[in-house]
Amino acid sequence: MNYYQLLLICVLAGSVILLTGKYFFKRRRKNIFSMLIGDVQSYVSYLFGEHWQTDLVYHDLEHTRLVVKRTQEIASNFRLDDLQEFILFSAAWFHDTGQLTGPPAGHEHRSVRLMEEFLSDKGIAPDIISAIGRCILSTSIPHSPKNILEEIICDADTYNLGNEEFLITDAKVAREMQKRADEDLSNWDKKTLAFLSAHRFFTPYCNSLLSQGKQNNILLVNERIKNKPN
Repeated sequence: MNYYQLLLICVLAGSVILLTGKYFFKRRRKNIFSMLIGDVQSYVSYLFGEHWQTDLVYHDLEHTRLVVKRTQEIASNFRLDDLQEFILFSAAWFHDTGQLTGPPAGHEHRSVRLMEEFLSDKGIAPDIISAIGRCILSTSIPHSPKNILEEIICDADTYNLGNEEFLITDAKVAREMQKRADEDLSNWDKKTLAFLSAHRFFTPYCNSLLSQGKQNNILLVNERIKNKPN
């Protein structure tokens, strides 16, 4: 075996070791993020179990679980890495926890504080926590997402506007706002119509899947307004 053959073997061996190391690092990182998401899910479920009140007709644990499920559905259409998924799914779990600790107004900022306290104790890096916080804040109305993660969570949070669930969820939101904010429901349909008309889906996936359904719901609300007795 000459010098060049030996050199080639060393290079190949080094490449194999490097690739193997990268593989196991990625597997380990994925496992860590999966465990952390499990912790987030358990903590948020605990918060709802301890603090949920009956006036939260719409913003209950089931709503949060559905937003998480739809976040995962939309995210599957993008090539996100493990860290991006952790940021996105953590934001989806925490995004409405602030509803448990105060009035509807400002609940996103309270959600961020709850997330920061929990994940700081877990040793999560400040820049990751900040990215999760921005995703949560992006769900504030009106939506103004700045990147694909924020677009995904905004679409997941308003997914129901584009399907048949809208009629059920709209009624739940109305009852919740009446209970929590003393909302006058006499003009609710007009407010709903304005909200639907101003809303937009951001991801190509939701635009394709839900835009027609949203238009159908706009027509339904228009009919309710026309048929409402004076």
